[in-house]
Order: sequence, then C-alpha cells, then structure tokens
Amino acid sequence: MSFLAPLFLLGGLLVAVPIVLHLTRRRREPVPFPSFLLLQLTSATARFKRRRFRNIPLLILRCLALLLLAAAFAEPVLRGGALAGSEGTTLDRAVLVDRSLSMTVGNRMAAAREAAQEEVSGLGREDRGIVVAFDGRAAALTELTGDRGALAPAVANLSAGGGGTSYAPALGLAGRLLPASAGRRREVVLISDLQRSGFEDGRPQPSLPPGVELRVRQVSVSPPANAWIADVTVVAEGREQLMVSAEVGFAASPATPEWSGEIELFLSGRSVDRKVLTAAADRMTTVRFDPVLRPSESLAAEVRLPGDGFPGDDRFRLVIHPEAAIRVADLGGNPPSIYVSEALGVGVAPGFLLDRAPARGEAAVRGALEEVQVALVRDPGRLDPDAMRALGDFVEAGGGLVMATGPRRLSRAASEALAAFAPAVPEGFVDRDPAGRLGDLVPRHPVFEPFGGEGSALLGALAFFRYRILSGIRPDATVLARFDDGQPAIVESAWGEGRTLLFASSLDAEWTDLPRRAAFVPLLHRMVEVAAGHERIPIAYRVGESVDPGAAFRLPSGRGGEAEEVLADSPSGERTVLDGTDALRLAEPGFYRARRPGAAEFRQIGVNPPLAESDLRSLDAAEVRIAAVAAAEGEAAAASPVAPDLPGRAAAWLLLAAFLLLLVSEAWAANRTVASRIAG
Repeated sequence: MSFLAPLFLLGGLLVAVPIVLHLTRRRREPVPFPSFLLLQLTSATARFKRRRFRNIPLLILRCLALLLLAAAFAEPVLRGGALAGSEGTTLDRAVLVDRSLSMTVGNRMAAAREAAQEEVSGLGREDRGIVVAFDGRAAALTELTGDRGALAPAVANLSAGGGGTSYAPALGLAGRLLPASAGRRREVVLISDLQRSGFEDGRPQPSLPPGVELRVRQVSVSPPANAWIADVTVVAEGREQLMVSAEVGFAASPATPEWSGEIELFLSGRSVDRKVLTAAADRMTTVRFDPVLRPSESLAAEVRLPGDGFPGDDRFRLVIHPEAAIRVADLGGNPPSIYVSEALGVGVAPGFLLDRAPARGEAAVRGALEEVQVALVRDPGRLDPDAMRALGDFVEAGGGLVMATGPRRLSRAASEALAAFAPAVPEGFVDRDPAGRLGDLVPRHPVFEPFGGEGSALLGALAFFRYRILSGIRPDATVLARFDDGQPAIVESAWGEGRTLLFASSLDAEWTDLPRRAAFVPLLHRMVEVAAGHERIPIAYRVGESVDPGAAFRLPSGRGGEAEEVLADSPSGERTVLDGTDALRLAEPGFYRARRPGAAEFRQIGVNPPLAESDLRSLDAAEVRIAAVAAAEGEAAAASPVAPDLPGRAAAWLLLAAFLLLLVSEAWAANRTVASRIAG
C-alpha cells in the first residue's frame, strides 16, 4: 500500500482529542451541603476515579472515526487489485535488464543476471513473466509465460553490448507487454546501473501505463575513474601529409583525481606514434600526433588509450579515405586570375585540378568541359550564345557551374540562353561608395559551413564597390546571400542533373577586396564543392546510427546508376544482405565491412560507442521509481480527470463511507448514553 498524500496521516494525531475529553470531562451531579462533614467525601480517591475512562465503546468509535478520516484524505492506493480481497491474486512481471555498454564496468552484468534470475525464480505457480533486454532499443527475449524453463535461459544468455542507454522507450515497451486483466497485478522490475545519461537531460521521465508498478534494482556502485576518447579529427598538413588529433576526456574519482598515460595511433594495425598525456578532470585535452603520409587508398586507423575501469570507450576507430580531386575548367579567358589559381591550388580535402581553357566558341567550350566536373566562368560576357547553350547542356547533364559577373555585358541572345538554365541573369551595375557589405545569409547552407559561429564576421567584413543586378530570378532558385541594400549576392538553382551558383560581383580584385581576404579561399572552395555535388563522408560513425551503405562505404554505383545489393559484415562477423534501398543500422563498435555481390574487395568504416556512455554518473533508485509512478498517475488523470483508473483509489471512498457510518454509530451510542444517565 502507498499513499498519494501521506501528510494527511498526521491528522491521525487528532485522536488525542476524544481521549483528553474523556479524561477531563465528568458527569456533574448535585452535591448536597448539609454540613461541612459531607464535603470530605470529595477526596483524592474520588478525583482519581473521575479521571478513569468512561463509555469506552463510545471512545473507541470516536478515535476510529478520526483515524479513518485521516487515512481517507491521505488517499491510499492498493496496487494490483488488493481491494478485490482475493487471496489468490496472480502477478504478471516484466524483468527489464540493461545491456548497454556501461554494464561492462566491473561485474555489473553478472550482478544484473543474478538479480534477473531471482525475479524469475520468485514467480508463483500462477504468475507469468517476460524478459526484456534494452540498450538504445528494447527487445522482448521471451513471450509472457509462466514457464520458467523458457525464462531462465533467456536471462542466462544475457550479455552487455556496445549500445547506448535509453530508459523511457524500454519502460514503455515493458508496460505495453503486460496486458491489463482483472485479478492480475502488473509489475515491471528495472535492473540497471541507472546511468544518468539514459534519461533525457539527465532527469528520469519514464513512461509507464497506469496501473503498472515499478521496482528498481540498481547493480552499480560508485563509478570508477574513466578516461575516454571523445573524438578524432584528420586535417591536411600540406598536400602530402595529414594531421591526426584526438580529444580525450576524463572523469575523476576520489581515488584518482588526475589521469596520466600514453595515447597511441595505429594505422592498419601498426603503431606509428604515441604521446604521453596528462588529463585533468571534467575538461577535454587535445593530443596531436606527428603528421602521417596521405594514403593512396582507404586506410583503417585506431587511437587507443591504456585500459581503465571502463575499457569500452578506450578505442576510437576511423577510416582515412583518399579524397578524389575535383577537376575545374576556368572559362574566364585571358589573362588568367592569379587569385583563383592560387586559391584552388591549396585545396587538399578534396583537391582541385584547374584547367585554364579560355574558350569562346561552342566547340571550344564543349571540348573544355569533357573531362571536368565544374565549369568556372569569371566573365560570362565573353561567351557567345552557342557557347552559352553548350554550358547549359553541361549543367543539364550533371555538371556544376560557378559563375561570377564581369565587366562585359551579355548580348541579348546570350542572356536568353543563360536564362534557360541559370538562376538569374546579370544586368546593370551598382556602384557603392561607401562599399556595400554582405548580409542576410542562409547560415545552414553548405556554402557557408566554414563560416559558422564567429566566422560569419569574416563575410560581413568584405567590401564590395561594384556588383551587378541579378534579374529574372527563377522561382525554384534560392538566394543564399544579399548585399546590405537588398540586392541578391549569391543565387543557387538546379537544372537537370547539375547545379549553378551565380555570384553578383567579381572573383578578381577590381570590384571587391574579397580575393585579398581570408574568406576568399574557403568561400571559393565551398562554392566549387557544392556545384560539383561533393559530399564529405565522415571518417567515423557511432553505434545507433543508420547509414546508407553505398555512400558510407563509398561503394561503386550499380549498373546504369541502379542501386544494387550490399553484403555487410558486422565486427562480430554477422552478415547482413541489404537491397538497394535498405539502411544499415550500426549496432556494435568496431570495423564494419561491406561489398557489392561479386566484388572481391571489402570496404570498411569505423564505428564507436555512443559518447554519452562514457558518462558513468548514475541516479538514485528511489528517484527513478517516484518519477515512474508520477508519470503513470499523470497519464491516468489526463485520460479521466473525474475518475482516474488507478487500482485501489476506491479505497479512499470506502474509508470515507466507513467514517460516515462510524459518525452515525457514535451519535446513536452517545444518545443511548445520555438516555441511560437521565433514566438513572
């Protein structure tokens, strides 16, 4: 039994009122005074007798009435049909066992299996049980059954995996698996280390159906000191080398306030560098390894820490891919732009190969675009209508176009050809004094990815002294940036299979100081990458993610561009056959491998534990249980605010009815007492 408002039980102290009244009140009878001698009858013995309890049945009725009233206001809840009064009430129990990565610490998983076996063994002859295991997802390992021979093996085979922790979906599933039926209690037993990160914002907010009890069995003790690898980054160091850096976190314990050890870099299973690291608690420490040569093919890498109390997060797995260069044709004419050639010359991830192809006729333009992915036009006024139509065919077939405006005005025929596929057409000049500025950016667009946060100030500081008005903007085009007078600055649109980005100013230094600013190189790189449709593939993934296997493993496309089956092997060796539309869910840390059917070469990706699993702080079991009960009662009240469907809530009304009955009985007994005194 539990009470919804236990403070009202203090009202039971009022039972002292009738007791005091019965001790102090007495029957006042007339005392004759014929002489002072008779006053001696009021002795100490007589006074003592008057303090004895009289009318004990009436006293009991009054005390019991007050106790019932206090209990009724405290709202007792008798779970599981206790009000039915059936001695044979049976139980449906869901044993919910945590198998997330944090359960690999110490003997947590062994303790969880032992606790689950105790819960299964404790079922009665008519009781039923079901075993549910969970990490980031929950799965029922058995049916709801009374056969212990089916429940015990499921518990014995439980083992911790590499997934994260999520309690609310697991509790919700366990509650739904227990059907509501008359005369049967429903109970969920949560067996876990109660990792704080398993709840949203670290606060317990489980979801249990009304009428389902929750018991919590915590299997962990104080978390050990833990060092973990939070992230690894790979950046270019010149054109031939890469710099690998690791972020290391550390959570201290009273016995280990600081951590020191070696961190090691492995390439293809071979140690290539190690550094000595000292990590302070509750902060990230960056470690940079010596530069390594850029690989010519995909290379599996791993960063390792020495083992500690939680070895599950001491390794970070990644794959370093060689980036294919994007080939660009510069159709800007003579003289070539030193700013453009220098900016694209420093690209390494991906690299850029720039072909200078001053072309004016249709045949020359088509020839220049045969082997490239992106066309760069710095002065569209140099192109005649036929060359412009050739450029449109290139974009429609899947090519990318980055076009800046220049000093020459387009002919009417060239403008009409450009309007057929471009997002807009450049018209007259706008001269600014003082200089114009960029504003009103689309911040989440890939073009501006390098300028997130404080980097956006780099774009806002650019000065534009001249730019063109972009007219006839297509309905399907997107204005990525505007000048401070509202004129479009960068406009993007798709045409056929390709994409065009139109820049209203110049890529040379006559109209703007952009080529002399630090923002020029990343802005031009991103514009070319977006036009080429280049996607940056992550070097590593996390358990729980779902990926497109073709893109993640960089598998070759199917025949005619059609999606083909993929054979994927997990780190534990389990093979999955995926069709062209299936996503691959990453369920364990390690290296996944995949290939097309018939292909001899497997490609791989590195998968790491969820970062939240490294936070081993836990919650109190009572806190989780109280939150679960409150959630269940809140759902019941919302579903039926007048008469909530909580088993045993009717007990309060029964107690009130008993209280009223006692009041009637007390009144009748009091009247009988008075009548007897008058008659006496």
